[in-house]
Amino acid sequence: MSSTSSSKSDINDIEFQSNSLELLRSKTQALVDCKATLLSTTEMLDIKKNLLEETFAEKQKLQRERKLLQEMLQSITRDLISIAEVEQSLAKESEDLERSVNSIKVEQYEPLHDQVNEIRVQNGMSKLPHIQHELEAQMAKTLEDRRMKWQHEESDNKKKSNRSRR
Repeated sequence: MSSTSSSKSDINDIEFQSNSLELLRSKTQALVDCKATLLSTTEMLDIKKNLLEETFAEKQKLQRERKLLQEMLQSITRDLISIAEVEQSLAKESEDLERSVNSIKVEQYEPLHDQVNEIRVQNGMSKLPHIQHELEAQMAKTLEDRRMKWQHEESDNKKKSNRSRR
């Protein structure tokens, strides 16, 4: 009986060792799988953290750029308001000057011009030309100067444009 008992004990030991080895193999595989998951998850975490840092840096850069553009826009808006005020002031001054020119012309120049021409004719002299002729000549010269300046600017712009294409 002792041999049967010994053989049962050996079988039990072998079964126990087999179960123990199977448990060890199973737990070791679970550990290997867990380790692989932990490593890949840690790697993903590092990638996500790097992406988060890059995204945050890009966000900061864009916010600085937006702030700069907003400041530029505010500056442009202030400039436009100033220009509108100057434009309004110049328009009023121009209207006032135009009224003054017309008043001087009608109330002072025309009567004096007529009187001088009458005296000149009485003394056998030719009449003086009307100021309108001088104003028209002056306006023609001003327009010609503007046209020349514009053509010069156009020529310079074309030269710059051609240089930038090269």
